[in-house]
Amino acid sequence: MSRVTANARKTWIGAVFFTMAALALAACGSTTAVIVVPHINGTPSVSIDVALQKIACTTAGTCIAVGADDSLVAPSAVGEVGHANATWSPITLPSTLSQTVTAISCWSSQCLIGGALPSSDSLWDYSPSDQSVSVATAPSGGRGVSALDCFAKAACAMVDGTGITGASRLSFTSDGSTWSTPLALAWTTGDAVTALSCSDDMNCLVAATNARSRVLLEVTHDGGATWIVRPVPSTWTTLTSLDCSALDCVALAGTASSPLLIRTGTNFRLFRSITLADNASAIACARISRCVMAGQTSTRGPWLATLKGLKIHTLALKYVPTGLVDVACGVKSCAAIGASTVLSFKP
Repeated sequence: MSRVTANARKTWIGAVFFTMAALALAACGSTTAVIVVPHINGTPSVSIDVALQKIACTTAGTCIAVGADDSLVAPSAVGEVGHANATWSPITLPSTLSQTVTAISCWSSQCLIGGALPSSDSLWDYSPSDQSVSVATAPSGGRGVSALDCFAKAACAMVDGTGITGASRLSFTSDGSTWSTPLALAWTTGDAVTALSCSDDMNCLVAATNARSRVLLEVTHDGGATWIVRPVPSTWTTLTSLDCSALDCVALAGTASSPLLIRTGTNFRLFRSITLADNASAIACARISRCVMAGQTSTRGPWLATLKGLKIHTLALKYVPTGLVDVACGVKSCAAIGASTVLSFKP
């Protein structure tokens, strides 16, 4: 008997044994087949003093997780990189005081990290090729980045604020470093922008929450010059994690009673919602039809689930002590973070 044949026979015998064992277990008091689901293991983050807040992944598979504490006197930003082999390593961030991190978005080979300093936007550039993070130039006059969305290689959109009573602004870059003159979003005056998704530099959706805790959602087809209202239910209090591919979008809506998963194939002209039993804090999609949600259970434990079509499948977690705050996906893998935990997995 050849070695190949012998190995094939061993593999077949092992498969038969596993199948018989599963059937035997299923027969014990249940007619439902047993599905063995491996745990996804969390790894402690590099800092216990500064919580991780945002994560994003390049389409090539590298992910970066970042957090900052602007209440500390000393520079207090922390970051780490998730690699394609599911390992994590710390990364050095620029040394700045009173830094916040509010948004990250990537393309195939780079990421932009947005936040705020006491009187200006904060923008960092992450390069996976040499594992470096450097200070980038943001549009002048901003008072903090609200949202970032990179929709093609080196092509991104940014919404930043101009102060509590001012309107937010929309800017674009086509090279990852220089930005167009910001266009004021007059309809956001005094409101907090919560989400941004663009298919190109002409077509974008922006969501905001007003002072009455109601969601505002508008779309532009001319790069921010004019805006069209997309009506949404008055019960929505927030709209976050907006992710669109052409006319297909997913998002998370908050209400007073329960969070909702929102799906649309018409760029929010029409949409449907799924009530979630668990509290999702973020959603990310490897493809628009294959998404992952992260958050916490009703008992405040960690929660991670996949969404395939309209079905939600909860994933088993191990060594994850707190709820998850953000999730991101590349083409083949995803990553999620808790305040002090990182984890990598296949969607």
